[in-house]
Order: sequence, then C-alpha cells, then structure tokens
Amino acid sequence: MSKKLGLLNRIIYWVNIIVALLLFISFVLPYLPPKKFPNLSLLSLAVSPLIVINILFVAYWLFKLKKSVLLSLSIIVVAYFHFGSFFKFSSTEHPTEITNTLNILSFNVRLFNLFETKDTQKNIPEIISSFLKKEDPDVLCLQEYNKEIKIDFSEYPYSYIHFRGKNILGHAIFSKYPLINTYSFDFEDSYNNTLSADLVKGSDTLRIYNIHLQSLSIKPSVSYLQEADNEMLRKKISIRFIKQQEQVETILEHKNNSRYPVIISGDFNNTPFSYVYHKVSQSMSDAFVEAGNGIGTTYLFEYYPMRIDYILASNELQILSFNTIKKTFSDHYPIRATIGWD
Repeated sequence: MSKKLGLLNRIIYWVNIIVALLLFISFVLPYLPPKKFPNLSLLSLAVSPLIVINILFVAYWLFKLKKSVLLSLSIIVVAYFHFGSFFKFSSTEHPTEITNTLNILSFNVRLFNLFETKDTQKNIPEIISSFLKKEDPDVLCLQEYNKEIKIDFSEYPYSYIHFRGKNILGHAIFSKYPLINTYSFDFEDSYNNTLSADLVKGSDTLRIYNIHLQSLSIKPSVSYLQEADNEMLRKKISIRFIKQQEQVETILEHKNNSRYPVIISGDFNNTPFSYVYHKVSQSMSDAFVEAGNGIGTTYLFEYYPMRIDYILASNELQILSFNTIKKTFSDHYPIRATIGWD
C-alpha cells in the first residue's frame, strides 16, 4: 500500500510541476503579440484555471505535510504580484474633493436575445426599462445592439447608434450629455466594432470608447470543446486573437490623438492576462481593480467565471466606485463605474 501511495504522490508531483510551469510561462503572455506568438497566446484563456489548480495543489501538499507545497505556493505568490490580486476588497469611501462625476454602464445585450428561445425573449423592453430606471447611468454603452427590439431610451437625449449596412448587430452609446465627434471603426471582415464619441459635460470634455473586440465564435460549453476538432479550434482562436490585436492597434492609434481624458468600456472578448488587455490598459486605471469586489466575473463559460468586460479610465480621472450587476437576461453581466475629476 505504501508503495502505491508513493507512486501516486510522484505522479501528482510531476503533474504539479507541469501545471506550475504553465502558470510560470503565462507571466510573459501580456507582452507577446498574437501575430508573432499565435499559439502561445491561447494560454491566456487558461490562466485562471491554472491558478485554481495550483491552489488545490497547495492544499493537497499542506494536508500531506510535504515540502512539495513550496512549488505551487511560490508560483502563486509571484502570480499575485505579477497579475495583481485575484480577489478584490475595495473601500466605499469617496474622495471629498471631487467636483465632477460621471456614471457609465457597459452591457453586451446579446441582441436583446433575438436568437434565443421565446421564453428568454419575453418582456425584454420592460426589463430594460426597469433596469435603466433603477441604475440610471449617465452614459450607457451597449454592445450587440439590436434595432429590431423597440426600447424606450427617451431618458437619453443624446445617442450614437451605428450599424454597418444591413447588419442587425450594432453598437450604441446613449448619453444624458451632448456627444460630438462621433466615430465608428468598422473593422474589416468582422461583425464586431468600436464606437467613439466626445462627451461634453459643462466646460469639460471626455472621450468615450464603446469597444467590442473580435469574438472567438465558440460555444460556451465544455461539450462543444470536447467534440470540436482540436487543430481547427486552435487555428480558429489564434486567428481571432490576431484580429483582436489588429483592432486594438487601430483603436490605440485613434486614442493617442485624443486631446481629452479617455474612458474605455466594453467587451474585450479576452481575459486580464491577455496581450490585448495589457495594451489597452496601459496608462489607464481598471475600474474593477481600483474599486471592485470579489473576482469580477462578467461572463460565465458554463459555470466557469471569466472577466472579459471592462471599464478603464485615464489616470488623471479617479475611479470612485465599480460594481457588477448579476441579474441579467444576457450571457454577460452589466458593469458600472462612477468616474470623477476635479
């Protein structure tokens, strides 16, 4: 029996080494462009489960009172400082000197359930109306907007809604404040898009981006991944990561020419461990990191939590609050932030 247990522990230890090594490799992923490292960039989707698995190894070796615990424990400590906290506890105290604030809400509405079952399409206009009445954001950024569903946005006198040709999938920015200099990126060979508008509040102007980066186009189910051809799936996701990089490069070129502070919100279709998140978030504050709580889930891959929706603000702006709204008809959770400036 002792020999069998010894063999089992050796096998577990070698599996532990592999998992710890993969997590260690992931530390460089935010700095590797998918165009040059298309296959390695896929590992960014696995960082969260790798962290969880390494934590389980720590628990296992602690229970066994083995020095092997140091392997995963050390890699988790490094990951914590490299990627930042995996779990947030933020203060609710607001700076008293802030004179201007803006509440912004971002939501991928999944075409208001246009292609879902009839049950999930019921009462969407009423649900949205009730939702907006309760949340009452100053700015509403919607991804996968659908003009076929008639919804009352009369509380927002200013808007920029854009569709490409006859495509029913669009994007929209609704605002209580004037929007000027509106712009659509109209990415090539993609249903995804990004909108930009300069918002004028009093004597101040802020640039707002509503981002929807290239979708991965995979069904959010384990059975789909198990049945899919691995090689085709690898190529498919790699191509879409490359498209995300190209889209981000275009957005950042536009952003860098802005004379105004910038707020970026939307669905990145990628994790905080990815190259595209790293590039977009440079010189920006992540609202969840600054003021969020919990693990920041915005999308459920079956039961696996992922954070792929973000609100970012220029460093000269202050993040006063952030929350994720868990009650939703979509496959994404809406996210909301209050942003202030002097």
